[in-house]
Amino acid sequence: MERYVKERYELAAQTLSKKLERRNFEVIICQNLEEAKQKALSMIALDKTVGFGGSITIEKSGLIEALYQRNQQLIDREKTETLEERHRVMKKALTADYFLTSINGISEDGQLVNVDSVGNRVAALTYGPDKVVAFVSMRKVYGDVDTTLEMVRKNTAPLNAHRLGLEKTPCIKKGNCGDCLQSECICNTIAITRRSMTKNRIAIFLILEDIGL
Repeated sequence: MERYVKERYELAAQTLSKKLERRNFEVIICQNLEEAKQKALSMIALDKTVGFGGSITIEKSGLIEALYQRNQQLIDREKTETLEERHRVMKKALTADYFLTSINGISEDGQLVNVDSVGNRVAALTYGPDKVVAFVSMRKVYGDVDTTLEMVRKNTAPLNAHRLGLEKTPCIKKGNCGDCLQSECICNTIAITRRSMTKNRIAIFLILEDIGL
């Protein structure tokens, strides 16, 4: 990353952190993904259960592998063999002590914007696990809430649709969101978290790198 980009991210992160904290979010600013992983490992107690949702940022961080290496109890949907079992494990993850996830977009005033397919990730963010650990790159900080939602719908969602190998949605066929009602639609739930009811329940790791979709 160019030095001037990093400098801009650092200043923007400092400004954003104050707005997030006013909304009862805990904020941890990290220079890179490795630092985020190490700080998350320090935060997560060894005797607690950990669940997680689909997230490229979490996957690339190596956090899940590191938790397995120290014998953490993980609620892992990727270890299942059938769709029924997968959904059962995803529901169980909502009762975990910690939940690992990412955020699709953050508005400049500190509101979290997420678009979800099944809804498990949004459900965990909203209510359930005692602590949510969310990794998010500063590149996902957009303008106001409307602009942030537009960026997530028109950019992030189509990229995720291609990543997941979908076949029928407009974003697959045309490359752009068509506000569809297809069975494959991954924009079934749109959630805006404007404030955490419980102070510091949601920890936002602001990462000064271009990572994730």
